[in-house]
Amino acid sequence: MKPICTKAAATFLSAAAFLFACCSKPSSAEETVKDKIAFRQNELMLFVGEEAAVPVTYQIFDRGVYVDAEYDFKADPLGVIIGSSDPDVATVSGGKVRGKAKGTCTLTLSSDKVKAGGQLVVTVKENEVTPGAKFNQDITQPLTADMIALPLGLQTGMQSFDIDKRGRFYMSTEDNTSMRVCALNMDGSKVGSDMVLPSGGHGDGFSIEYGSDEVFFWTSGTMGEHTDNGGYSGGKANGPDVRLICRHKFKAGATEYAEDAVERFYLNPNGARFVDVDTEHDVMLLWTYENSSDYLYVYKLSEIRNAQQMTTKVTRTSHNEGKSVTAYNLNTVKYIARFPWKRKGVATGETNSGAVQGLCIYDDRIYVTSGAKNDEATLMSVLDFSGNILQKLVKVGVSVDKQQLIKLNLSSDGTFEPEGLHIHNGQMYLGFVGDYPTSGSKKHTCVIKLK
Repeated sequence: MKPICTKAAATFLSAAAFLFACCSKPSSAEETVKDKIAFRQNELMLFVGEEAAVPVTYQIFDRGVYVDAEYDFKADPLGVIIGSSDPDVATVSGGKVRGKAKGTCTLTLSSDKVKAGGQLVVTVKENEVTPGAKFNQDITQPLTADMIALPLGLQTGMQSFDIDKRGRFYMSTEDNTSMRVCALNMDGSKVGSDMVLPSGGHGDGFSIEYGSDEVFFWTSGTMGEHTDNGGYSGGKANGPDVRLICRHKFKAGATEYAEDAVERFYLNPNGARFVDVDTEHDVMLLWTYENSSDYLYVYKLSEIRNAQQMTTKVTRTSHNEGKSVTAYNLNTVKYIARFPWKRKGVATGETNSGAVQGLCIYDDRIYVTSGAKNDEATLMSVLDFSGNILQKLVKVGVSVDKQQLIKLNLSSDGTFEPEGLHIHNGQMYLGFVGDYPTSGSKKHTCVIKLK
């Protein structure tokens, strides 16, 4: 039998295929984009009144490969809808999620024009600031996984850190002669760009005003050229490098010098290497140099603005040279305590075995940590306001077990250098930097919260 396939039959089959194709028109998402948007994580914690960017990953399909990109929720070109299962707990608008009331809800992603999906569980907590709280935690307790408050790999290790009352972390790092400050959500995701302080020193003396609705931080700054040893505070003791104690308002992406701070305070030409404020107990601690010796000063935080104001000038030739700024002269207000501090060595009366890595004040005590990355353990000493040593060179338990550090991915080889120390609401937070090559960098930063 001859095949039925003729020219007419072929024409008929071609037309049928065309009609079938028309009837099977791709969906709008298939027709326009193959882009993808999804939640970057499964959980997010906020405090009542806190707002954060919804953590999403957005990928554009470009010439056969996916490329990471930032999605513009304000323009919203793909009509991405983020829904909240309980708007009384958390609401979403313009790519931002805001905590409304204590509770838990679930966010969902959807769109007709992009591949979207997944769920994000949002837990909203109430602000918990306890005025007059006491510290009585055991600093020798061993490290467990639930004590890791902030795990994060960084190209440059931090010099210090602190948190605000909502639990958001702020981290200071040194970049040549500039200090940089970044904000981090409680899950470690970065919030916005770094704030840059070209005259902000090494970044080791850094403190947040805990309990404030707005975010203010304290550090030191110079009016001079700021070229000494990567910006270590108190490096030069003459007028051109006069160092001020500075109170800045955190502004992501901004650049500010000492003269741009909200408020400035003068102690002596060396200023303060470390500044720490305890807003819960209304005290401020300063570490300074006087006559080639180290001194600690304690002030009542609510009284430092009773000091007389003085005028000083910028001597930095690269920026604002000759500009006059005012500062509160702390020599005109009464301090709570002032005493010399033997900080080096291990002899009687000395409180650390090497470099000071953390210094904080809480209630009526001063806490200091010291150590280097290869030390057997981080050491901590505790002083009162008379300079009496209440505890001396105690091993900080979370730094002792090197195998546990490796097991918990905080260090690849057991090296662990302390960087920063703060106490809030009666709970101690300790910052560390460990070698962590698997993260793509040579350093790995974490914060440990004692139980």
